[in-house]
Order: sequence, then C-alpha cells, then structure tokens
Amino acid sequence: MHYSKVCCLLVIAVLSFLFSCKKKKDDIFGPTVTFTTPVPNQFYNVMTSITVKAKVTDDNSITRVSMCLVDAFNNPMHVTISLPVSSPTMNISAPYPLDNIHLESGAYSIMIIASDGTNETRTLQPIYLGAVPKVMKKVLVMSASSTAQTNMSAIDSTFSSLLPLHTFSGDYLASSASSYYQQAYVCGYYTGYFSAYNVIDNSIRFTVPPYLSSSPFFTGYCATERNTYFARYDGFMRGYDYTGNIIYNANAQPGFYAQHLCFNSGHLLAEEKDKTSSVKKLITFYPTGVAQQETLITQDVVDFCEKDADNVFMFGNSNGQGVIQLFDRINNNVWNPYNYSLPPGTISSVAQIDNNTYLIAHSNGTIYKYEYQNSSMTTYLTGYVANKIKYDIVNNELYVVASNTISTFDYATKTFHHSVNSGETIADIQFLYNR
Repeated sequence: MHYSKVCCLLVIAVLSFLFSCKKKKDDIFGPTVTFTTPVPNQFYNVMTSITVKAKVTDDNSITRVSMCLVDAFNNPMHVTISLPVSSPTMNISAPYPLDNIHLESGAYSIMIIASDGTNETRTLQPIYLGAVPKVMKKVLVMSASSTAQTNMSAIDSTFSSLLPLHTFSGDYLASSASSYYQQAYVCGYYTGYFSAYNVIDNSIRFTVPPYLSSSPFFTGYCATERNTYFARYDGFMRGYDYTGNIIYNANAQPGFYAQHLCFNSGHLLAEEKDKTSSVKKLITFYPTGVAQQETLITQDVVDFCEKDADNVFMFGNSNGQGVIQLFDRINNNVWNPYNYSLPPGTISSVAQIDNNTYLIAHSNGTIYKYEYQNSSMTTYLTGYVANKIKYDIVNNELYVVASNTISTFDYATKTFHHSVNSGETIADIQFLYNR
C-alpha cells in the first residue's frame, strides 16, 4: 500500500513537471503593446512631459513593464521608468518627463518594454523633440595681476564691468568651460594648479597640483564639452572627466613634451617638442592613448581647428611669419592649402566660424578672413592688435580681446556692439551657455 502511494505521487510529480515544461516551451510570444498616446510623430518640447497611454496584454502573465526614450538606433537617451504590473491585461497611463536640458532636437521614440517572464516585447512609438533654445549665461574672463595669481570674472549683464568670481593661486596656461556640466577649468603653467570650478555653486570641484621646479609643470591643454586634457613637461598626458576621474592616458616620445593638443575623431593630436633642440613633431594617438604615427613640423602651433572627421587646420608661426597648414590624419600628411604668403608678422589667435571660414588675428593689427574653398584671404577688421578672438555661435558675435579690453561685433555686418575694460591683462575668455 505504501509502495503504491509513493508510485502515485511520483507519477503526479513527473506529469506536473512535463506539463509545466510544455507550457513554458509553448509560451513563445511576448506581451502585446498598443499605444494610445503619444500618437505617431507627435511633437514635444524638451523640459515638458509626455503622457504615455497604452494597453499591454499577454496570454499568460505580465511580469515587468518599463518605458524609456530612445534615439533612431534604439539607444536609451534618458531615464528608464518602471511601471507597476497589475494583470495579464493592463492599461498604462503615466507621465514621461523630458527633464533633460541636453536633449537635442530631432527624431526619437518612446519605447515600452514588456515581459511575461519568458519573452520580452519592445514596442516603439516615434516622436519628435524640440530642444531648449541655447542661450548665453556667462562670458568668463581670465586675467592676471601677477604670475602668482589668476583671476576669473564674468562680464555683467550690461556689458559695462567685470564681476569677480574666483581667485586661483599661481600662474596661467589655459582654460575652458563646459556648458554641459556648468563648470570652468583653469590650468596653470609653472605654479598654478589644474582646477575645476563649479559655476552654479561657486565651488572648486577638484584640483591637480603642479610639482614645482625650474621647468614648467603643465605644458599643453585642450578640452571637449565633457572632458579636459593636459600635457606635462615630463611627457605624461592625462584626460579627466568632470568629477576628477582620469579617463585618458598617453605619453610623449622620450625626450619630448607636448604643447598644443587637439582631438580628431577620437584621435589625440599632440604638437611635441624636443627638450634639447628645436625639433618638433605632430604625433597622432589612437583612442586608447597608444601612439599611432608621427610627422615632422616646422611651425609653432597657435591654434588647432578641426575641419572635418579626417582633417585639422594648424594655424601658427614659423621664423616670425604666420602660416596656415592642413593636417590629413588618414595619410599623416601636412600640406599648405593657402598658396600665398601671409602678410609679414605673426598669428596670435584664430576663431573658427565653420569648417570653411576662419578669422585670423594678426600682429599687424588686422583680423583676416580665410576661406578654404576658394583659398582666399581678405581683410575683415582693422585697428585691433588682438591676443584672443572668439566666435559666439549662438548670438553670431565676434569677441576681440586686445590687452585689457574686450570688444564685440556682429559677425555678419562687423557692427560694433560693446566693449568692457579690465584693470588687468586679459589672458582669455570662455563662453558658458545654458546647455
């Protein structure tokens, strides 16, 4: 009798297992999702909210439902929101906030992801987004009263005075601003730190101190919208994210150190100088930080300007004379796209308007317009011995820094707009936008 009971229970267990396996095997379809809102190709402004309404059904059960915003390649572009699961047939009605100021205009999709525990369904509803208009928040001004102190100020709203923001100990090499993270960065030379400054709460986010010696510590600098990079006299090159984490490492050739830096399609370009001679090389690094190729150069680079994904302009000086060269990264070739000599004197700064048009500040007091496609050089503005020029793409304005004065002009008409004076020599200016 006992033996019969055991056999009976064993048969029931086996049948239950086989039934469950068959059920699981037969469950080959995921949940079905039907959108009500948004309707296809509906338009929304960033910093508003989308009301997502949909019906989710499955023949067995629903174990998980979420929604997110994706781009044309189905890459997540914003937060993923998990939704409460109620039954095999459920109605969704939930807001999806577009509270990311960095979302750009264009085509996206709301994606609902639903699972029944075995199968997952991803259903897309195409939409269009309109970005938050880009506006200028601050024009940051870097100046120095001595080699022991660097000051950061901002031009006031009436463009009549400079408002002090922060004082950095030590000298100055370079600076940048990240509108994405609302941070400014200042890099020293011999004695100044590399510092990240949060403009929102006026705090120092992180610093990298120099090692003091008879040689400069920091020798080169460049920045993207999200990361910053510097070179040191000992040959090391480092990249940092906005929190101070090291995200890139590279090394100059033995006996060399890097000066000007630039990125082109993820490849770092470094103007490297021999410590004991006048030899200079342009080194291209793979995105991993490993040196890829090199070529000799004769100019002292003033500005790199990225023309396109494979070519970078090099504006600089050679033996006291301004030169324009173009670096073809794919073929590791430097050539002269402008077949004429520049006016006698040196280049001090360059402002890129687009991939064809560049303004060149010259030591003779003239700002020239160089156009690549027709290989032309024309006089744009006279009477300004500028040490820095910058182009504000949002307001279509040119900023001209001449010693301790900043002047602005409408780029298209060259009409003078404003000027503001500083009690100190101005080293550079940086634009900080709302995004």
